[in-house]
Formats: sequence, structure tokens, C-alpha cells
Amino acid sequence: MHWKTSIQRFRLPVVWLVSTSLYSGVLFADQSRLLQPHVVEVFTTDEYRFVSTDDASNKLRGLDIMVYEIDGIESMERALSIDMPADPVQSRQIALRRLQGMDDQARMKMQSAAQGLAKAMQYGVDRYPAIVFDGQAVVYGVTDVQTALAHYQSWQREGKR
Repeated sequence: MHWKTSIQRFRLPVVWLVSTSLYSGVLFADQSRLLQPHVVEVFTTDEYRFVSTDDASNKLRGLDIMVYEIDGIESMERALSIDMPADPVQSRQIALRRLQGMDDQARMKMQSAAQGLAKAMQYGVDRYPAIVFDGQAVVYGVTDVQTALAHYQSWQREGKR
């Protein structure tokens, strides 16, 4: 009887030791993945063009990158108001026709700009360009996601020490 009890006591630490070592191997296998954000939101304007990630390195693969051109509404308003007459009634009619005649791409651009403005206000982004990681950290002054990601990961490493 005493022998069975000691085997039971021995089994628990062995199971714990094996599972802990396997789990820690998974955790520490790729430290850089722990510093990798999941969602990247770029807030930019026509003045600060976003650096495309079409041919980006493996560092950017798997990231959900959303680009908001926050001045999109203003640029659409400028385009819609070209050659408007001075008469307010005529201007309103022309503006309505132009809005109704917008293609899906133009509508999507305006919608994205509106969402971007709302998100920027939510995050407290107060200047542009800005790149927000996971809604928690912002890097200002760059439009290149790789550069901003390097700053973010450096900040993460410093905070984890």
C-alpha cells in the first residue's frame, strides 16, 4: 500500500515536469513572435504617402494592416465641389447628383476616411503620420511599417526587461 502511494506522488511531478518543459519550449521557441503585433493601423494623409508592403519582408507577413487616409473626406469634398454655381439651390442639386453618381471605390474611400478619423480620435492620435499597434502603442512620423515595427519591438523589449 505504501508503495502505491509513493508512485502516485512520483507521477504528478513527472507529468508536471514533462508538460512544463514542453510548454516552455513552445513559449521560448520564437521570442520575436511575442513582440509581433496582430493589428497595425496606419493613419496618413495625401501629404505623407504610405510605404507599400507589397514586397515586404517576412517580418510583415501575417499582420493585419489597415491604412486610413484621414484626409480622404476633404479630398472627396474638393472633387465634388469643383465648378459649383454660386446659387445654393443649384449647388445642392449638383452635389446630390454627384454623390449619388459616386462609384463604389470612391464610397469606400470616404467610408475608410471616416472610420480612420473615428479611430484616430479613439486612440488619441493627434498628429500624422501615425502607426498604431494593437490599439495600444503609436509610432509617429513614419509611413514605413517596417521602420515603425522595429521601433515598436524595441519598445516592447525594453518594457519586458
